[in-house]
Amino acid sequence: MTPVTDSKYRNWLRGYYFSTPLFVLADSLLGLDFRISGLHATGYRLAYYGFCMLCALLLWYRPRLSPLVGMGESSVNLAILMVSIMLPILRPEIDGDGLSPGLQGRHIINFILTGGVLLAAFYSAQHRLLLQR
Repeated sequence: MTPVTDSKYRNWLRGYYFSTPLFVLADSLLGLDFRISGLHATGYRLAYYGFCMLCALLLWYRPRLSPLVGMGESSVNLAILMVSIMLPILRPEIDGDGLSPGLQGRHIINFILTGGVLLAAFYSAQHRLLLQR
């Protein structure tokens, strides 16, 4: 069996998850919540950041799980993002006056960042499966 050499994806994902404290600081001090822009309540965002740190620890101890962890976390993040964009459009009474658009600049940054993680995790898993043939 050929050894798997997808360390560049694993290192990138590990760095992404271990940079979570920087995202927490940017969120709490500067108001830049583009890592998880779909969650508006501070408690939920902090819980999600804690979940990302658990993902980082999991990748540290079990690096072979990086594709699964990356795809799982980013899929959840994208689902939250899609709901947060669509909910004000479909149910304007929930978002107050209903005049604020569902899609904002921070959502686009969140989508690009999360989509990049999802793609890196996908290609890491694909590379591993091709090498195991």
